[in-house]
Amino acid sequence: MKRNRILYFSLFTLALLFVYFYGGKIPYMFFYAVLITPLVSILLTTIAFFRFTYFEEIDKISIVKGEELNYSLNIYNEDFFLYPYINLTFSTGNVFLGKQLEKQSFSMFPFSKKTFQFKAVAKYRGEYEIGIKSIEFEDYLGILKLTHKPQSSKVIKVHPRIVELSGIKLKSMLLSESHSIPNTLFESTNTMSDIREYIYGDSIKRIHWKLSSKMNKLLVKKFDATSKSNSALILDLTKLSYSPEEILSIEDTLIECVVSFAYYLLGSWANISLIYYKDKYTEIKAQNILQFQNIYDILTRITFTQDAVEVKDLLSMYVQNNSLKKSNILLFTSSVNSDLFDELYKATLAGFDVNLIYVSKNGENEPYNEENARMLKELPEIGVTAYKISVEDDIKEIFCS
Repeated sequence: MKRNRILYFSLFTLALLFVYFYGGKIPYMFFYAVLITPLVSILLTTIAFFRFTYFEEIDKISIVKGEELNYSLNIYNEDFFLYPYINLTFSTGNVFLGKQLEKQSFSMFPFSKKTFQFKAVAKYRGEYEIGIKSIEFEDYLGILKLTHKPQSSKVIKVHPRIVELSGIKLKSMLLSESHSIPNTLFESTNTMSDIREYIYGDSIKRIHWKLSSKMNKLLVKKFDATSKSNSALILDLTKLSYSPEEILSIEDTLIECVVSFAYYLLGSWANISLIYYKDKYTEIKAQNILQFQNIYDILTRITFTQDAVEVKDLLSMYVQNNSLKKSNILLFTSSVNSDLFDELYKATLAGFDVNLIYVSKNGENEPYNEENARMLKELPEIGVTAYKISVEDDIKEIFCS
């Protein structure tokens, strides 16, 4: 545009000099043509800018990672003249929908319609603006640009996938009665420990009818007392220094692991606590599957930041705050170092059952780190169950095979 303006003012100067030195009909006609043409061009572009219409449509505003999204845009020229230069910019990043929604440049004939339709797969969880970011109109000479920006943007919420887990190969998710909290006790109907005579006040459901008929007296079943397990899901929100797409891949895998474990544990009647540090130490508790949605929504929106507290310190905070209330710890991180190794060891000495879920980049592209490999190998020796997961691994195969 700057180049076009320089060329026009150069031409205008030449026309003015032509009139000044030569005069006559042809120089004056040339001068007025140079003078009037941009005015007409600007006038038509301004009319087009205020009269054009468009319509956007998105079939879903809330989807799960991996689902398809359909987006369509129609732009209308209802005038009798050409819309010469239109530049269309979309607000969503290329990382989200691939490289389909790139900047578009086109012209529109009188009484015509321009349609854009995209079908793409949501690659990463999170909240994204999608649709028109700006529409720019340039005049015929390319010396003026008018920009239209929508008053409000459309936001797509992409939820993380929930991988249904079963038969997980982690340490027992059910604590012994001696480690349980009194108000969480219940009787497991799967394990019968004794049979005794019926006494007034016993539930009829406890009566062992078959044995009672043989013994000619009412006998009731006595079950083992167990307690709901308490599991802490500690999430490391430290941002890594990789490429933007690699960072999103690792973060998404971490979130998928946390979401899947939260869903599995709550569905297995376990109490869970989601723990992370974002501006402050945060602990969100849930006791049944009905409370899963709150955790799910939080993990959909949560972001990883450079100023997050190191996961070793987060683990230390949890252990200190719960020294009298032992639980299972599942720690989700993308960074392993000797300081974290020491804190994991301290947690096991304090009586916690500790599980480490370590998410890494693609194994082929990730440089070999001898120290990390050694620590991951030594963790089982100090009582920590450790899993290394690549962003390309199937979570279900890792934990359920």
